[in-house]
Amino acid sequence: MGNGTMAAQRWLRGTAVGVCVALVPSWGWAQSATSATPSGLSAPAATRAYAVPAGSLESVLLSLGQQGGLQIFYPSSLTDGLTSKGVQGTLSADQALQAALAGTGLSYRQQADGTITVFETPAGGQGSGTQLAPITVVGNTAQSASGPVEGYVATRATTASKADIPLSETPRSVSVVTADLIQDTGASSMADSLGYTASVLSQPSGFSRLADDFMVRGFNIASGNSGMLRDGMKLQSNVYDGGQEPYGLERVEVLRGAASVLYGQMGPGGLINAVSKKPTLEPRHEVALEWGSHEWKQAATDHSGAIDPDGVWSYRLVALNREANSAVNLVQDDKLYLAPSVRFAPNEDFSLTVQASHQEIDSRFAPPLPVAGTLSAATGNGQFSSSSFLGDPDFDRYESTADTVGYALDWEFSDGLTLRHSGRYYESSVDWDYMQIGDFVAANTIARRASVRHEESYGVTSDTSVQAKFATGPVDHTLVGGVDVYHSSYDSNRFRSGVGLFNVSTLTYTTLPNVSYAANFGSLTEQTQLGVYVQDQLKIDDHWIVLLGGRQDWADSSVVSYRTNAHNGTMDQAFSGNAGLLYQFDFGLSPYVSYSQSFAPQSGTDAAGNAFDPTLGEQVEVGVHYQPPGTETIVSAAVYRLTQTNSLTTDPSNSSYSVQTGETRSQGVELEARTQLNDLGLVASYAYTDARIIDSNTAGEPGSRVSGVPLNTFALWADYRTDSLGIKGLRVGGGVRYQDAANIIGTTVDTKSRALYDAMISYDLATLSPSLDGAVWTINARNLLDEKYVNCVAVDGCRYGDPRTIIGNVTYRW
Repeated sequence: MGNGTMAAQRWLRGTAVGVCVALVPSWGWAQSATSATPSGLSAPAATRAYAVPAGSLESVLLSLGQQGGLQIFYPSSLTDGLTSKGVQGTLSADQALQAALAGTGLSYRQQADGTITVFETPAGGQGSGTQLAPITVVGNTAQSASGPVEGYVATRATTASKADIPLSETPRSVSVVTADLIQDTGASSMADSLGYTASVLSQPSGFSRLADDFMVRGFNIASGNSGMLRDGMKLQSNVYDGGQEPYGLERVEVLRGAASVLYGQMGPGGLINAVSKKPTLEPRHEVALEWGSHEWKQAATDHSGAIDPDGVWSYRLVALNREANSAVNLVQDDKLYLAPSVRFAPNEDFSLTVQASHQEIDSRFAPPLPVAGTLSAATGNGQFSSSSFLGDPDFDRYESTADTVGYALDWEFSDGLTLRHSGRYYESSVDWDYMQIGDFVAANTIARRASVRHEESYGVTSDTSVQAKFATGPVDHTLVGGVDVYHSSYDSNRFRSGVGLFNVSTLTYTTLPNVSYAANFGSLTEQTQLGVYVQDQLKIDDHWIVLLGGRQDWADSSVVSYRTNAHNGTMDQAFSGNAGLLYQFDFGLSPYVSYSQSFAPQSGTDAAGNAFDPTLGEQVEVGVHYQPPGTETIVSAAVYRLTQTNSLTTDPSNSSYSVQTGETRSQGVELEARTQLNDLGLVASYAYTDARIIDSNTAGEPGSRVSGVPLNTFALWADYRTDSLGIKGLRVGGGVRYQDAANIIGTTVDTKSRALYDAMISYDLATLSPSLDGAVWTINARNLLDEKYVNCVAVDGCRYGDPRTIIGNVTYRW
């Protein structure tokens, strides 16, 4: 690689590191004179508290920009080898900058647009010499709520507010999983990506590679219109349309607890918002090749940059192709993913991004197994093998195709007023045939039933909002109001037939099912949701934050049974509200209290023919965020009580029907910490979740803990770069994911507690030769000690956990 190319790459990297970007202070500076240390400001110098520790000049300027809301531009080469004594005390911006640069031989000047340029002090004194040309910021910055983040610590998010708000100013429990953490932990599914996030539970890869289905705070969060979002909007209409590909994501945001005010109908546990990779002006190019356990072979690529010299047009192309087997014999794990996007941004106030995606999955479904034969001995001491395929290779299949096309418009049409409008069309087709597994009927012999399913679904969604930033006296407002629409159709054709007994020991695949297509047990479900919402975040005296929001929803659903031709339609409406109060201390502590509501329509009728009302959820949460000024550290804690009412339970007068007297309650404690400390990156989480069924007409349920939800979970991931130890180019990482034993309603057997260990080692190949600059070699191991475990969500809903998996990766970036 030529010296010019290497220099250009170093300049780009330096620019990314050497730019501190935050909101331009509202008190503003007039354009300074040519003085190297401007003192004649046209407006009084406002003061604020700074706590920037001594360190490298680059780190001091970064912290200063974050704490002071300053845009400070400089080439990274200018600060190489320089240190600063830091900045402490209540100072004006002038005083803070002078303190940071004291003794460095550098000066600063404010530009006409309010940005600050750092440059070398001319030898002839303050008034002589040539000022360095300002460096233009390109691409998204680490402080954007939707752009790339270097490392594990994102400080801003949009999911809780539909606005670019710091997490430290959000009176809710929110976690952000960055693309770097997804990559470093070797995640190949959404379930893997969220493995180190508090209060999030998932099933093993046999299920999670085909469906995004989670438990959050003890309640189900799944695709198919119940809490899984893509770029802030609902995506799939069917939970079995196939899981989202994490390689196509910039981040994953988890908002815990009831959250219907901004997103409409969903369960009370919260929501998971997957944020797509989008075009950047900064050139980004990556090719990654992987190989490993179970004949895993995968190629992925990610490209982004400006299309024209002026940066009006930019693009991104993400692609992945995988051919692999799995831990279960005869079950493949093949995938194709393509995601092109293009952005038109003629100026800073307007942008239009058009995105599309295409995904294909070719695999086989892992059917749920009964407790008897997994957690406990079955008839004749029969036991299911974790690696045995219990279907038939000539019958079983899971083949899905999913496509999307959408757009997002962002237009600041007036000072403080921004219009955002997004829309997307989604469609999928799934052919899904598998053997349903029954109980052991004799030693090593089980009953099975063949299931044939062909399913097609589509969804159309749109969200239009206006954000207004304004002040009323001492109160600053971030007001968001809008309307969203979601229409979905789920056409499921289901057929089934009995099959002869099957010996799990000999695994003789000889009897193909003779499926009858005379009776279709499927249905056609169509839903339309319209919601109008408004939410205001008020900031008072730079310390108090008040959040108030409300939403009115109208939901219309229709279900037609193909077997009986029965039609069941419901029309619901509901109001949801939320409120929060937070106080920001100057030293980074932000305690808060919040209240929120949720609702979810239910299909069906009671014995009198009355349509069911929506289930309702409400949450009270008390928590605290701690983000020490000048650090890349966020620590959060929350205590909550979450209740769902109007749940369906068996009608005691007519067991063929249900009544809405069920109630489920979850209460618990959550702790999370994310930090980047020089060469160390760390993510830690702990959750205590007491989720119980309070009221139910089913014997054994009242008072029982929700199936599959352990009381205690803990996770820790750490990544360390060894350059400071004299070992250049090496990174090592490791983690542990722990879960308590979990209750299974309907049996006295619990799942066993487990601790799964993960590991990572990465080496920058440029250390070996400059010609390999940009190439990195990585090995990831998940469940390193090959812990054997069973995951169960019901007495007939058990699956074996993932065995040890080792994947090697070579990535080249330029």
